[in-house]
Amino acid sequence: MKDKILVHICCAPDAIYFLKRLREDFPEAEIIGYFYDPNIHPYEEYKLRYIETERTCRELGIKLIEGEYDVENWLERVKGYEEEPERGKRCEICFDYRLERSAKVAKELGCNYLTTTLLMSPKKSIPQLKRAGERATNGTGITFLALDYRKGGGTQEMFKLSKERDIYQQDYCGCIYGLFKQKEIPIPWDLVSVKGRAPGSKEERIFFKEARILAESLGFPVKEYEFPFLSWKLLEGKIEVDKEVIPSFVVPYSQSIRGVAKGRVERVVGDTLFLNKQNVKIILSEDFKAFPLERITGLSNPTFVVPKQFKEKLLNGKVVATLRTEFLPEKSEVMLIGREDGKKYLGIPADTLQDLRGISLKRLESILKEKEREIKEGELTVVLLGAESYGRVGSNFVRDHLGRDVDKFIDWQSL
Repeated sequence: MKDKILVHICCAPDAIYFLKRLREDFPEAEIIGYFYDPNIHPYEEYKLRYIETERTCRELGIKLIEGEYDVENWLERVKGYEEEPERGKRCEICFDYRLERSAKVAKELGCNYLTTTLLMSPKKSIPQLKRAGERATNGTGITFLALDYRKGGGTQEMFKLSKERDIYQQDYCGCIYGLFKQKEIPIPWDLVSVKGRAPGSKEERIFFKEARILAESLGFPVKEYEFPFLSWKLLEGKIEVDKEVIPSFVVPYSQSIRGVAKGRVERVVGDTLFLNKQNVKIILSEDFKAFPLERITGLSNPTFVVPKQFKEKLLNGKVVATLRTEFLPEKSEVMLIGREDGKKYLGIPADTLQDLRGISLKRLESILKEKEREIKEGELTVVLLGAESYGRVGSNFVRDHLGRDVDKFIDWQSL
């Protein structure tokens, strides 16, 4: 009888070398991947890890099943163990929870072996995982394979393969408790979901990974480059005139206002108004839309964009401005679809503006199909640009790191 192995998969970095070795050691076996990770928080992080696992399994020709994201049940199971250290009791309970479900699925699929890519993680205890796997399979007729593929340079090979394939490398194990303990920088933004794809956000990274799957399905070569940048977050912002809140967008890299700024317009320069308090700046817009920051000048006035129809009200009324923002280091990326030495680079922003304008996967697909011949012949390379709305950061990285200028843009104004 042919062996059938169910592999519980925690993430793509741990899976890529583990699955490769498993296939070498069990060449005649049918291998099935099972992504069951309700411990991963937030959902955007879960989705990102699943997309990368799906890509890895597709490359290796391994069927992948996605388990239920039953996060509430997982939280209830580990309740009372929130402060446990890594490799402590909480991890043991988590392993039991995930491997028990995996063993049930293995039984339903007629598998005679169960294993987990968690065995590949340097942060996990192999003896602890072995005990959990044996408890989960006890009395099922399934054998748990406690394979140690870390030794003999396996961990280094895992990192090498992940880097070669531009696989997303998470910086914490996955659960909310590990997030608080393992990350060395403030982490509230890891737990916040926002509409659109803000520069450096998980939503932006998910879009890159979905775009990669799309591009590769169309037969294009793809290469990703990650870069660090100074990010900006909008926490709260509004403009009131005579106690009426008026529509507004906040220009990226605006600094916070201390408390609130209560004042009147003291200077008018074209369509720009300046208040007499805290350097607040108001830009009047005929076509009221969010717009990207084209370049970083070093100025960081608290700056709002409002419809031009409110000009007289602003000039004659009492203005109250509220703004809280945050600056922090983050990472984004650029993605080349086509050859790096393509004759021309066509740039497309991957991030969205505050009014949610941005490229969709459907529009990207139509562009790639329209430009298929040019891309495949090396006449054109499509470049997805991360953090582009924050002073053209993505384009600047292409110029700095690749020594190329983006020749043409499909920008927000045309989307």
